[in-house]
This record gives sequence, C-alpha cells and structure tokens, in this order.
Amino acid sequence: MTQTPPPSASAPQAPPYPDAPPPAPAKLSAAAVCALVASAVALVPVGVVLGIVALFRTQRLRLRGRRLAVVALSLCAAWTALGMVGIIATAAVIGSQQGPLSSFGAGTCFTYHDGTDTAQGVDVASCAQAHDGQVVAHHGLGSSYPGQDAASEQSVLGCVGDAALAVPDAGRLNLSTRLRIYYPTQASWDQGMRGAVCVLTHVDHTSMDGDALDAGGLSPVQRQVLGLTNESVLLRVKLHDVPGSSWKIAATLERRLSAADGAESAALSALAANPPRGASADLPAALRTLAASDAEEASRAQETAVLVTSSDAWQSQIGSGTQTYAPATADYENLRTPLHLPPPTGP
Repeated sequence: MTQTPPPSASAPQAPPYPDAPPPAPAKLSAAAVCALVASAVALVPVGVVLGIVALFRTQRLRLRGRRLAVVALSLCAAWTALGMVGIIATAAVIGSQQGPLSSFGAGTCFTYHDGTDTAQGVDVASCAQAHDGQVVAHHGLGSSYPGQDAASEQSVLGCVGDAALAVPDAGRLNLSTRLRIYYPTQASWDQGMRGAVCVLTHVDHTSMDGDALDAGGLSPVQRQVLGLTNESVLLRVKLHDVPGSSWKIAATLERRLSAADGAESAALSALAANPPRGASADLPAALRTLAASDAEEASRAQETAVLVTSSDAWQSQIGSGTQTYAPATADYENLRTPLHLPPPTGP
C-alpha cells in the first residue's frame, strides 16, 4: 500500500477555520464622545461627569474611547484653571479701583464713595471725565513717626513743594481748587501710612475735569517761567484753606511764602534782563512787574508770620484778606497774557 508522505515542515499551514470572519472591533463609547463635546464647549460639570462615566465604561465593557475621556477631563481641568485666573484677575482689578486714598499713586483721579471726603474711600476715575479730585504727589515722612505737629508741618510744606514740581501750570487751576493734604496720625502710621497724600480738589465740591499733571502743549518759555512761579501760586492756594485753629501751620506757610517770593523775585528779574529765546516782546516788562510785587509780598509775608501767634491773630488775617496778598496774585495773572496762557478758570 502506498503511503502519502508527511507534509514538509516548511509547508504553509492552512488556518483551522478558513471561512471564519475576523473579530469585530470594540464599539466606541458614546459617553466618551459626549464628554469631549461638552468639554470643548466649556460645559465643565457635564464634561467631568461624562468623562468619569466613560472611563469606567471603557474599562468594564471593553469599549473604545478611553483617550477621548482623558482628553475631555483634561479640557475641563484647563477651563477650570482659566476660570480661576479670570476670577482672581477680576478681583484684583476691582480691588485696584477702590480703596483708601493713600493706596493710589500720583496722577490718580478719583471720586468719593460718600460724595464729600475720603473717609469711606475713593473710586478711581478717568481724568478725562468729571471727578472729585486728583492725587498729585506723595510726600514721605522718614522712617519713624515725627509726632502729630511735626507730621502736619512737614506734610504741608512737603506737599506744596512736591506739587509745585508735579503740576506744570498751577496758575490754570480753577479758582475754587484747593491743595488738600492727608497726613498720618500715630494710629495710621502704625497701620502702614508712612507719608502724606497731596490732593487737588474743589472747595465747593464741584466736579473737576482734565489732568492737572498734563504738561502737553507748553512751550519751553512757558515751562521755564511757570517753573519759577508755581510754588508761590500753590502757597497762596494753600493759605486760602488754613482755618483759624491751624495758626501754627499758617505761620509756617507765611514764612515759606516769604522765602519763595524772595527767590522768585530774584529769578524773574534775572530772566527779564536776559529773556529766553522765543519770548514775546512784552514778557520782560511783565516779569519785572511781578518781581517787584514778589519782593513786596515777601516782606509782608514775613511780617504776617511774626504777627500770627494765636488762633485769633490768624483769624484776623483771614477776615482782612491779607493772607492772600492780592497785588502779587493780580500781577501773576497779568503775566499769563505775554506767556500766551489763559487766565485761571472761574469757580
């Protein structure tokens, strides 16, 4: 009997079931797809729930979509983080727009919370729109509290000097504008207020407009002359605002006005003798006139400082109007014409 030889070891083996179809692929998890869609459109709670469901179903039922579920949960985490950043940023913006006056830098325009003063804090406002006041400077008081009287005196003199440097044209201020100064008490010093806040506002509580620190449009000649006269202008502005009870401050301001007028008189006389290039022909005469008035005012201010020894003495000066010295004020306003500057605005 003839025997069939065994197949060669190298011969290909036929599949045991050559007609069986290939195994069907696992189904895609509907929960994973829905989770991805929900997370893509920032439906974070829905995306998180569906993503977790999809993770369990893909593992238990051998479904496809586990990666989609992971991506969906990652997107939800990203949306949550972004939302927290937005909340923090919004809170920071709101916080930076409201608070105590001492927390805002020079140049900040503001409105009062309660409509009259800073006791309840302020809201930051655009200087281009109506506002109640503007911070023009901060004056530091050193490393230790100097005491109530010294803090008051240093703050007033410091704010006048700082404002004279910061405000390019003090003469254009509204006639009802006052330089208000907020200085620390021992209690507020201990709470972190280490200097005075120098503020321009209106004594009659009318609205202000414009940026008092804006020097745009001033020519070199105007800047030069205004730089020599700003301090005496602001000293007169401040003397309008010192009540009878603050006679010590008034005497201090009168002494400072005397010194400032003396220095201004000498500087204006020198400038009149050697006018700057580009000056109008009638400027030297106006400078000499104001220099003469400054010299007279300096003498009167020194005399007044000696006379102001009590609240009643200062109140007498207020009643007579001699604390403002109309001659120098009038001549200063006349100086603005050859400088091609508008007069101070009305109240």
